[in-house]
Amino acid sequence: MSFLAQVTTGVQHVGQRIVIAGVEKVGKTTLCCAAPNALLVPLEQGAATVPVAKTPMLETWEQIEAFCQEYRAAVVSGRIPRGSSLVWDSATALERAIESYTIRTDPDYGKKRGVTMISAHGGYGKAYEVARATFERWLRYQDELAFNGGINVILTSHVFASKVVDPAHGEYDTWDLLLHSPKNNKTYGMREYLTQWADLIGFYHEPMFVMDAAEGKQLSRGMTKNEGRVLAVDRTPAWIAGNRYGLSGLLRIPGPQPGKLAIDGWNTLAHAIHQSTGTIDLWNRSAV
Repeated sequence: MSFLAQVTTGVQHVGQRIVIAGVEKVGKTTLCCAAPNALLVPLEQGAATVPVAKTPMLETWEQIEAFCQEYRAAVVSGRIPRGSSLVWDSATALERAIESYTIRTDPDYGKKRGVTMISAHGGYGKAYEVARATFERWLRYQDELAFNGGINVILTSHVFASKVVDPAHGEYDTWDLLLHSPKNNKTYGMREYLTQWADLIGFYHEPMFVMDAAEGKQLSRGMTKNEGRVLAVDRTPAWIAGNRYGLSGLLRIPGPQPGKLAIDGWNTLAHAIHQSTGTIDLWNRSAV
């Protein structure tokens, strides 16, 4: 069939692909699980107290891929409606599962001791290429859910302080996604693939300032600004963030009550996206 005969116009109503990054225990999972009709897929410990529907913890790539196939079949059969949300906790744990699978599928695994990502599959970084191909397979599952099934795919991600060498602005430190990134400046890793894939990456944090300690001491301490938690939606030298919606600045996110989801916080993000685009609806209406 002609490709020109398949040209469409207007807005496509598809699922959104969102990454919420932040330091540990800031509330990333609680915020993400407040998305509409969310199902949490825990890949690491820490989500047991989140009051939302969840699968058993998936610990291997084989389990993760089997779940992707099962969930896709449920979407195709109509058992999971469009506009539902699939929450993965976390991207960092997903990478660990993929790297473990990569090592276990090395031909020398079990024949000699100490097989690592450095030495697996012939060494010279080839294991990272194998892992990246598996990660791309996972991304294709999520794209199929988003574009064909209308499912919102949401990931949490841990962060770490990374040094950036920017050709335009020099060298500086930033909060970045805790995922592998090659150091050769020639190829991409999971960090770059996820950054390009996501429709929104938000950095969830509580603003702080550094106060000098008492005179004569070398230590300083961080103090909260008592502003609550905010979601940064565009990039600055201080953190990784960005979006395709035209959002900028910080969104003030109301915190959840103990034992409850951060529905008001999620709807703050949903309102900002809808206000900017005029079409995308991510509201959790259970709170309306």
